[in-house]
Amino acid sequence: MIRAEWPHDYQFLFIEPPANEVAEALDGWKWIGLDGLEPAAVSAFGDIFFRAGDGSVRHLDMLDGKLTRIAGHWAEFQADLQNEARRDELLLAGLVVAARKNRLIPAAGQCYDFKKPPVLGGEMSLREMETTFFVVKVHIAGQIHRQVKDLPQGAKINKVTISDR
Repeated sequence: MIRAEWPHDYQFLFIEPPANEVAEALDGWKWIGLDGLEPAAVSAFGDIFFRAGDGSVRHLDMLDGKLTRIAGHWAEFQADLQNEARRDELLLAGLVVAARKNRLIPAAGQCYDFKKPPVLGGEMSLREMETTFFVVKVHIAGQIHRQVKDLPQGAKINKVTISDR
C-alpha cells in the first residue's frame, strides 16, 4: 500500500491504494517517462507524488497531464503543504473539503474525479465531482493526455480513444 505520513488534519487529502493498483494505473502514463521514480503518495484526486533518485519530489498531475518537479526533497514537500494555497494547488483541498461536507467520500479503491475531464472541457466544480475507481481514472487520464498533449491551447477535441491497456 502506498502510505505516507501526514499530519492528521491532512490525511483525508490522500488515499492509500495498494502498490499493485498504482502500478496498473500508471500503465496509461508510460509515455511520460516514469523510469527511476518511486510512487510515494496519492492524492484524493488520484494525483501521484513520486520520489526521484536524487531525492526530489515529482507530481503527476491528472488535470494538466504533466510530470513536474515540485520539491527538492520530501521534507520540503511536506512543509509546502502547510500553506493553504499550495494545498489547493497540489491537492485541490478546497474541493475535497466541500465534497466531504456534501457527503461525497471515496470508498476503498476510489478517488475523486470530474464527470467530464477538464482537459476535454469539463468544469472543475463540486457539482461536477464524483467518485470513481482509482485505477480506471488514472489509466484513462493518461490515455487522454497522451492524445491531446501536442494540441494547441484551446483546440477543439472531437474524439479520444480509450482502451483497457
